[in-house]
Amino acid sequence: MNAQRLNSKRLSHTEHAVLRTIITHEGISRAHLAEKLNISMPTIASALKRLHELRYVTQSHGVFNSTGGRRPDAYAFAYSRCICVGVLVRKGTAHFVSTNLRGDVGSRQSVSLDSFGASDFYDGLALAIESFIESSQIDTRHLRGIGVTVASHAALDEASEARLRRTIESRLSYPVRIMREPFALAAAETLFNPGITDAACLYLNATMSSAFIRGGRYMRSAVFAEHTRLYPAVSAVSSVSVASSVSVASSAEPRQRCECGQYGCAQLYCSSQALLSASGIRDAHVREFIDHVRDGDYTHAKVLSNYMDSLALLIHNIQMIVNVPVILGGEVARYLDSSDLSDIRARVRALAPKMLASSAGAADAVGMGVTGAASVSSVSGVSSVSGTRMVIKSQCTPEQAIIGAAYVLAQDYLDSLLAV
Repeated sequence: MNAQRLNSKRLSHTEHAVLRTIITHEGISRAHLAEKLNISMPTIASALKRLHELRYVTQSHGVFNSTGGRRPDAYAFAYSRCICVGVLVRKGTAHFVSTNLRGDVGSRQSVSLDSFGASDFYDGLALAIESFIESSQIDTRHLRGIGVTVASHAALDEASEARLRRTIESRLSYPVRIMREPFALAAAETLFNPGITDAACLYLNATMSSAFIRGGRYMRSAVFAEHTRLYPAVSAVSSVSVASSVSVASSAEPRQRCECGQYGCAQLYCSSQALLSASGIRDAHVREFIDHVRDGDYTHAKVLSNYMDSLALLIHNIQMIVNVPVILGGEVARYLDSSDLSDIRARVRALAPKMLASSAGAADAVGMGVTGAASVSSVSGVSSVSGTRMVIKSQCTPEQAIIGAAYVLAQDYLDSLLAV
């Protein structure tokens, strides 16, 4: 991060103000810059000349309409000046991408960590990253950092993350961020769906994971959903208080015990493994399971219905605490269609208190993709719970976690430029 801040400190106060305005108003003319900053045109011209020399901005000629004479030029931030590397480690293989500030991918590569013959995982990954940077011929003058994420099933503890960061930074001398896979995916959500400002993300894979987005950025928080207690341990209890205000009804059977030691955790009921185990199909894939449902198989449809009940309960609990949309991603969400999402929203609404349910009719207007994004943009933080109970399908694939990891570093660099 220090190297990033040194770049911005080379600028004068005026140059810094002009650059910030160009970043936040892409494709702006000199006249509009002068008007917004209340600075004379000669001063703006001088600042733009230096920013162009330093390759912070690009200039497009004759973009704007003119009432007479020469058409004004437009100025935009030079996205190519910011290059970040994303790394995803999964099952002994390291996947790499280089991206610019907008998430545009420049280079891709996948290698086996065993091929580097390193003494341990940490040195092997550092060597692999160094090799990728060299083989991709990345302009290291513009390399702003490296974002690393490890697949959820092999997540590192804090000590291991710190060791990995130190190993990479000592070898390559660039800022490094180590993050869990759901955090990288949450960053990707904000990149590919800019309308999202605040949301809870649930990734329904074999190991369920979650992340939280606030103000368009993922929050580096602890696990918040996987080990949310959905159900009491035994049927003798008629209800249980969740987060001091949510009552959850119990059923007539003992609940499963989670690896964390608690009973009734969401991980046991909302992961893809939970869905497939309940179906009784050994070595099944979610797509195969959903195919059975679409073919009208009653048993599989019943299993899916029970699964949706648990998922709706989890969503309801989250939205009773924070008024944010819930983004569903991962293996299960990938095969849910619009009717499935409408079904889940209806189940969430059915769990809501009557005082909130009256305004729930708009929920089904919240669709998938761009439509959902437009609705999400109106949500503001943690205000009082609305009745819409928004549930949106993720537009990101698991592979895009690697782009999200790089994008986090790009955001860090952008923050350093925008800092006063």
